Amino acid sequence: MSDEEEFRDEDFEFEGDDSEIEDVDSLAAHVSSEGGLIETTLGALREDLGYKKLGRWVLEEVAEYLTNQKLGFFPIWKLRPEANTEPRKEQRLWVYALDDSTRAQVITAVLHPEEHDVFSALDGLAAGRHQALLPQQKLDLIREIANS
Repeated sequence: MSDEEEFRDEDFEFEGDDSEIEDVDSLAAHVSSEGGLIETTLGALREDLGYKKLGRWVLEEVAEYLTNQKLGFFPIWKLRPEANTEPRKEQRLWVYALDDSTRAQVITAVLHPEEHDVFSALDGLAAGRHQALLPQQKLDLIREIANS
């Protein structure tokens, strides 16, 4: 059976009207209020987006939504339909803010090493961060301290 034959319209059923979508913007605010990192389930994310069923292809919608909200997630494979062929609502997923925090820099560097300076991110974590900051980040930190 091909991927196209496995596709079912009910995987993409949307319940409610567009006003419910506005409520999902609070996910980024919730992640931020929890210190930039939360653990959730695929079922909870599915419900946030208003889908009745999880379905393999809804995973792409969830991944796109998180990316658009400037949120990262791991393990990455859980939102990849080609890898997670039988998603379950109880599967756990970590969601983090894609900000300039040390946590975000380290997680992103480890998850996407081809796009980031892994040595700098890890050395910054191990060395108390300041030595590994980029010049602009050092200036931002100085401004933050001066304005406190």
